[in-house]
Amino acid sequence: MRNDEMYLQLYLIRHGESMGNIETDRPFDKTNPPLTIHGIGQARALGERFAALEKYTLYSSPLQRAVDTASFISKEIIIDYDLLENGVRATENGFEDYYESSEECYERAKKVVEKITAKHRNHENVIVVAHGMFLNQFIKAALNIPCEAMRLSVYNASVTKINFCDDAPVKLALQNDVSHLRETDGEKLFWM
Repeated sequence: MRNDEMYLQLYLIRHGESMGNIETDRPFDKTNPPLTIHGIGQARALGERFAALEKYTLYSSPLQRAVDTASFISKEIIIDYDLLENGVRATENGFEDYYESSEECYERAKKVVEKITAKHRNHENVIVVAHGMFLNQFIKAALNIPCEAMRLSVYNASVTKINFCDDAPVKLALQNDVSHLRETDGEKLFWM
């Protein structure tokens, strides 16, 4: 058994590139934008990366860009409204922007960390597909880093892996990894 397999392995994925991540004159729902063609390629690469992971639970934010990204990994997706992007909330008619402070987002992220670690145990794999600003707070909450201590970069379609174990400290095993984003049809799926 590999050392990592002793842990609850939590994979955090930021959705692929969306219309909200690029400058465009094309109209789109700015609160709930779709993936771009490039973002679909990134999501497909994530699906290929996770194809070898045999057993896992997959959670996704309900926003279209996250669900579409998650659907390349599996069709069995648990939608969790607590994974919404910072400053977005669900309404009867869809989603809307509202003010949510970094501290409020951090507290929400802490509750999600507690919910996941209470439900899932060692030797399990959990994948969460969400959003950059939310994942920035989620990673800090999971590692017990204060909310305002730093701002982490979370690239589109990146993978961060955090391991939890009942009798060991939390372990950041991978941060912001985009090694799965290679060229397809001559187009780079990732650039800095």
